[in-house]
Amino acid sequence: MSDIESMRHDIVTLVRELRATLEDIGSGDLPQGNLVSDARDRLRYISALTEQAAGRTLNAAEAIADRLRAQQAAAAALARRTRSPQVRAFLDSVVQEHRMSAADTGEIIEAQAFQDLVGQVVNKLMRTVQRMEDNLLHLLVEPDADAGPLAGPALTPRAGVSQAEIDDLFG
Repeated sequence: MSDIESMRHDIVTLVRELRATLEDIGSGDLPQGNLVSDARDRLRYISALTEQAAGRTLNAAEAIADRLRAQQAAAAALARRTRSPQVRAFLDSVVQEHRMSAADTGEIIEAQAFQDLVGQVVNKLMRTVQRMEDNLLHLLVEPDADAGPLAGPALTPRAGVSQAEIDDLFG
């Protein structure tokens, strides 16, 4: 197989894989020129939603942690003032429950660190998709440099490439 045939085969395979992947994620009806742009837009959208969700989760967890600290301090202060052993036992249990809940809230806040990693990975994927789109456009759109007068045998009309063959290539 010649280098040109091998490259043609690789491009056809790449285009088919891109289409199959985008159809799997729900992009079957897109015009051909928008396939890569749509993938990049979807990655941006996912990144933005993930960042928003992480921000909301962190804000809620921090608000809960603040309320728990305030309630814990109030319960501890009341426990020191009361003479009732039952009330003191209850307030001590409230303080312990608040400590455990505060630790759980801290775990939630730490777990949100994944968003930063997800954002980094998504941004790398977007840069890769952008480079891939640029390279494909460069390959398909950029004209060849003027090599001067062509030398070699003239091609018969039968030896040329037809529009149907080009359409079959891109599918």
